[in-house]
Amino acid sequence: MKNWFISHKKQVLAGACVLIVLAALLGIFFHHKKEIAKTAAKQISPHEESEIDAWGEVNYTRMEDISIDFPSVVTGVQVKEGDRVTLSQSLVNLDLSEHNGNIRKLKQQLAAENAALPAAKQEISALESDITETQNQIARKTKEYNYGTNSDLKLLKSSLGLAQHDLATSKSDLARYQALYHSGAIPEVTLNQYKDAVVQRQKAVNDVQLNIQKTKTALKDELDQLNVLLKSKQDQLSQAKLANTANVAKQQGGISSVQIDLDTMTAKTSKDYIKGNKIVSNIKNGIVQNIAVTDGSHLGIQGAPTKVLQIIDADSLTVCAEVDEEFIDSIKINEPVRIVLASSPDASLSGKVVQVPDAAVEKDGRRIVKVQVKPNDPQHLLKPGYTADVYFKR
Repeated sequence: MKNWFISHKKQVLAGACVLIVLAALLGIFFHHKKEIAKTAAKQISPHEESEIDAWGEVNYTRMEDISIDFPSVVTGVQVKEGDRVTLSQSLVNLDLSEHNGNIRKLKQQLAAENAALPAAKQEISALESDITETQNQIARKTKEYNYGTNSDLKLLKSSLGLAQHDLATSKSDLARYQALYHSGAIPEVTLNQYKDAVVQRQKAVNDVQLNIQKTKTALKDELDQLNVLLKSKQDQLSQAKLANTANVAKQQGGISSVQIDLDTMTAKTSKDYIKGNKIVSNIKNGIVQNIAVTDGSHLGIQGAPTKVLQIIDADSLTVCAEVDEEFIDSIKINEPVRIVLASSPDASLSGKVVQVPDAAVEKDGRRIVKVQVKPNDPQHLLKPGYTADVYFKR
C-alpha cells in the first residue's frame, strides 16, 4: 500500500486538489442561494403575503345570436372577428329586394280581399221591403175582415139594409092587403101581386147576404195567401242571411289569413338588430365573434333561420377564478380583488367578487371553487377566453 501510494503520489495529490476545489465551489453556491432566498424574502411585500393567488379565465354571461329568417342576400360585411362594436353600429349590409317584394304582394292581396268583402254579401234590402209590405197588407186586410171595414163589405152591408127595409115594407103591405082580400075588398090577383113583391124582396135580401159571405170568404182566402207568401219570403230572407254569414265569414277568414302572413313577414324585419337594409349592433359595448357569412351569402332560404354572427356583451365579462377549497372561507361577496392578465402582466385591473358557489369541484387532483369576479376594465383589456391571475385578500 505504501509502495502504491508513493508510485501514485502525483495522481492522488491532483485528485485531492479537485475535491477541495469542488467543495469550495459547492459552499459558495449554497451560500449564494441562501442569500438570494433571504433577499427575495425581504422583497416580498406585506401586501403580497396577505393575498390568495388564483388562476382565472375570462367568460361572459350575455351573448346575442344574430340570425335572419327571411330571404335576403349579404352585400357587405363591415366587421371582423373580435371587433369592438357600439349600439346601432352597422355590421352587415343586406339586399332585401325579395323580402320587400313578398310584403308588397301580401299587401296587394289583402287590399283585394277587403275589396271583395262587400260582394260576398247578397243584396237583401228589396226582399226585406217586400216582407214589410206584405206584413202591412196582412195587418190591413185582417182588420177589414174582423171589423168589416172592407169597402166592398161596407157597400154590401148598405145594400143589405135597403133590401131588408124594402122586404119589411113589402111584408107590411102584404099583411094589409090580405085583410082586404079576406073582407072581399080586393081580388086575389091583386093579393098575389103583393105576395110576389115579398118574394122578390126576400130574394134580394138573400142575394146581398150571399154576396157578403162570398166577399168575406174571398177576403179570408186573400189573407191566407198573403200569410203563405209572407212565410215564403221570410224563409228566403233567412236563407239569404245564412248564406251571407257563411260567405262573409269565408271572406273574412281569407282576409285574416293574409293579414297574419303580412304581420309575420313584417315582424321579421322589426327586430332591434335590423335597421332598414342593415344588421346593426343591439349591444352598447359588444365584441363580434363567429361571423358565419360573406359577401353574396343567401340568408333565410325557405324561411329557415340563417346564423349571421354573435355579439358578446363586453359589459357582462367576468373572470372565473379557481380558488383552492382551503382558502374559500376568506372570500366574501363584493370584496375587492386585483386582476393581472397573462397578456398584460404589467397592467393590474380592479374588480369585486360577485358570486361564491356553495359547491367545490375536482380538477387535476385539487378541490377548487369557481368564484365569479366582475372586473373594472375601462381600457378594454379583457377578451373572452383570456387567462389572468386573480388576487383575493386573505
